[in-house]
Order: sequence, then C-alpha cells, then structure tokens
Amino acid sequence: MIRKKLRQCKCLTLKLLRLKDNSHSIALGFTVGLLINFVPSFGIGPFISTAIAKVFKGNSFAGLVGGVSLIWAFPFFFYLNLVVGYLFYPIDVIDPSIDYSSEAVDVGLQLGKAFFIGMFINLPIFGILTYFIMNSIVRKYREKMLTYVHKKWNL
Repeated sequence: MIRKKLRQCKCLTLKLLRLKDNSHSIALGFTVGLLINFVPSFGIGPFISTAIAKVFKGNSFAGLVGGVSLIWAFPFFFYLNLVVGYLFYPIDVIDPSIDYSSEAVDVGLQLGKAFFIGMFINLPIFGILTYFIMNSIVRKYREKMLTYVHKKWNL
C-alpha cells in the first residue's frame, strides 16, 4: 500500500513538472491549492482548489496537486490555526463541573473566533512562502528534478 501511494506521488510529481505553463502560473496554482487545506472544506477541497486556482489565473492542475498533496495534514493546519488565533485572541476557559450552557456557547464562539483569526493570519504567511519557494524551484530546477524523478526515483 505504501508503494502504491509513493507511485501515485511520483506520477503527480512528474505530471506537475511536465506542465507546459510558466513558473508563475504553476506556482500560483499550487499555492492556492495548498492553502485550501487551511480552510475546512468538508471533503470537497480538491474541487475547490482546482476552481480557485483557475479564478486566480493559476494552473488548475497545479491547484489540484497542491490541494491533494497535503490533504493529510489538515488536522495539523487546523490546530495551527487555533494556536495562532489563541495568541491574538485568548480564550476564557470555564469550569467543566458547573453546568452553564450559555458559557459553553460563549467558549464555542471564542474558539471559532480564534480559529478564523489564526486562519486569516496563516493564509498570507504560508501563501507567500509557498509561492516564492515553488516559483524558484519550478523556474530553476524543473529539468533537473524531472530527470531525477523520472530516472532515479525507482518504485
């Protein structure tokens, strides 16, 4: 099963590197697709990443690859959004032994606010970093990576 997943990863990497588009379009599509993983998309993230990449004039296939590449890391991104949001919007914790349903709703709203604040902070930071890294990789090392993945990445 691991071998099958590695083969799929190799296939997607080859297809991404073989795209006949400029490095800006590929990097933009990949970045926008990757950033969808910071937003709860309820299972339709790959479709959203493809559509959003097209809206931002990026490569739609690169958006799909970006959306699918780190879909497994969504729990980490969710937690990262909460942690960063908590730094800017601290959450008041209630005593669980006392039954205050209105305070429980308050804590839920506070968690939601912290999550959205963290998400809106993480999106531009990770977006800018991912775009510049992906753009430089595609622009400078596309041929070398394509040769390496095709010839030496044996599965």
